[in-house]
Amino acid sequence: MNRYFKKQSFRIAFVVALFVVVCFVYVVRMVNISANADPTDDIQTGTYERSVPIQALRGEIYDRNGKLLVYNEYTYDMVFDYDAMAATQIERNYAILQAVYALRATGNEAHRTESSFPFDGAYPNYTYSAEARDRDSNIYYRLLKRIAQNELEEDAPVSKTELTASYLETFYAENPQEFPAEQEIVDWYLSRYKLNAVDSAGEALFSDSEIDTIIRVRYDMEVADFSIYTRYVMAKDLDISFITYIAELNVVGADFVVETERVYAYPGYASHILGRTGAIPSESWEYYKALGYEMNAVIGLDGCEAAFEEYLRGEDGVMIVTEDENGNIIDSRIEKEPVAGKDVYLTIDIDLQIAAEDGLAHAVARLGVGDAGALTAIDPDNGEVLALASYPTFDLSTYGEDYNELLANSANPLYNRALDGLYAPGSTFKIGMVAAGISSGTVKADTVINCTGRYTHYSDYQPRCWIYPGSHGYLNSMGALEVSCNCYFYELGRLMGIDMMNEYCTLYGLGQYTGIELGEKKGILAGPTYREENGLEGWTAGNTISAAIGQSDNTFTPIQVSVYVSTVLNGGTRYAAHLLKEVRSYKSEQAILVNEAEVLSQVNLTPSAVTAAKQGMKQMVQSSAAVSNYMSSVPVTVGGKTGTAQLGGSSEENGLFVCAAPYNDPEIVVTAVLEHAGGGTYAALVASYVLDAYYGVD
Repeated sequence: MNRYFKKQSFRIAFVVALFVVVCFVYVVRMVNISANADPTDDIQTGTYERSVPIQALRGEIYDRNGKLLVYNEYTYDMVFDYDAMAATQIERNYAILQAVYALRATGNEAHRTESSFPFDGAYPNYTYSAEARDRDSNIYYRLLKRIAQNELEEDAPVSKTELTASYLETFYAENPQEFPAEQEIVDWYLSRYKLNAVDSAGEALFSDSEIDTIIRVRYDMEVADFSIYTRYVMAKDLDISFITYIAELNVVGADFVVETERVYAYPGYASHILGRTGAIPSESWEYYKALGYEMNAVIGLDGCEAAFEEYLRGEDGVMIVTEDENGNIIDSRIEKEPVAGKDVYLTIDIDLQIAAEDGLAHAVARLGVGDAGALTAIDPDNGEVLALASYPTFDLSTYGEDYNELLANSANPLYNRALDGLYAPGSTFKIGMVAAGISSGTVKADTVINCTGRYTHYSDYQPRCWIYPGSHGYLNSMGALEVSCNCYFYELGRLMGIDMMNEYCTLYGLGQYTGIELGEKKGILAGPTYREENGLEGWTAGNTISAAIGQSDNTFTPIQVSVYVSTVLNGGTRYAAHLLKEVRSYKSEQAILVNEAEVLSQVNLTPSAVTAAKQGMKQMVQSSAAVSNYMSSVPVTVGGKTGTAQLGGSSEENGLFVCAAPYNDPEIVVTAVLEHAGGGTYAALVASYVLDAYYGVD
């Protein structure tokens, strides 16, 4: 048996063991009942049945080479079931106390979930906490909702349909008033939950410390919308000692569920790709309800978890539990077996992904170049995304605890620059211009154009080449790409005209969606249409020649640039960028779905045009001392193009670099962007990390 199957067998065995333990809880309870029952009793009298969901395992996520990226970890959570709890408030209070004392007795109190209590201190000496008065805190909004629902304020809204955070914020902004006095709220809870009850001798049933314990749990239950529809999770990630302990106590209404938690095999990497799971957002409930989801289901919230929800989601099972009139479990049976979700294999190569993220971090943090960036790498022959990196990034495994800090970070680490960052392409645009110019017959590969340092065709607009006051002299298409001569492309743009330029650019995919499953920005292809649709000033001849060197209104995402360059270098076929490689049954090596490459458009590029573009890119890398040095360890010849784009007319510049390897028959196309880097050379350094990893260079 190979290592893979040993590993899978162990994990399957672990899942089976978890299920056995849950069944053990029910057995213990039934044994307790049998031991204490009068043999003359009819145990069927006053019995009733309830359904207990058995959570299905969520499918796992792998990279293209079968390396596990996201998997499940299983934990025991203790819950209270509304239907199963005792009928009276006093009995429910005792059940809560039993559960809390059991947690303390077994050393599990730290696993309690109670987190919303708005008071500092202990009963009866409560004062509002700082968080309760902080309009930016969740505790503040939860308190407002409790006040409104519990009618503690005369003017508070009481309709549940109105109780949204935005409504409450507006209401309390327009009606500034103090919260009710702490004692008013406490008195309400004392009365509602019979915490001030006395026995026949007039003695209080609950001590001050017990009231403090119960009121905290009761408040949290309300925050969690505890009802016949929603269980209340009392404690999470519990050990077997607690499960045994509380099962023997037979706490009425208490139950256990096996929960799965997503674990990231490479914490801190691929976070913008993989995404999170969680409870169904309230605004999405109707949508998921129509799909057959339970209200407490766990779904993919973003990233691949959301994009491939239909595959990853399993089908929950159902256990039927029979209880007597006192809430004792007397029987249980499986009515429906849970069905595990399917495993998703991505096109991502995790080694390339790590290289991309490390390369960006190295350039920004260690070299002090730029302050943010992105990298995309794809297979030009099918659109498979090999790496998709954005910097700065974050760690999915600590997302919850880091959230406020991430949100406050001005560098916006939650922003996916690879898919949503819009950047002027600068001179990387010239690759497509060479291919379009030659394919359209506007020029030939060896047609020469004279660069004098200033473009003088128009009397009123004479932009300079970057080399000014120098000049490049006579250049053909390959030489123009090599030295990135602006004058060559000004003239080519004039000869082609904006309509012809944009016909090719649209087929390349510029200003078009790439089709990637995670969602993306569309980008902007400069031209009269864009200006008209957005109410901007009219298009001029000067705009055309500016657009020809990747300026004007042109802004594209890094993934768009990779798709566009791939389309040119593969001869004119634009494939949809995609992350899904295949889907397999849970823990299976047999694919049940293989994602085929999708062609989005086809552009007629002549062989000489494609060859000229490749040759010019090769010459560019070889003629730049810095870039050729970065690529020196790559065992094949690399073709590339740097790009520099000014930001809003300021002196600050983004640096871009796009490359292909091998240059003459590309297997991989990489686009790297460094914001405020002052040029594309350092972006080439970032790309070299990925090429080294691709070719196994240490």
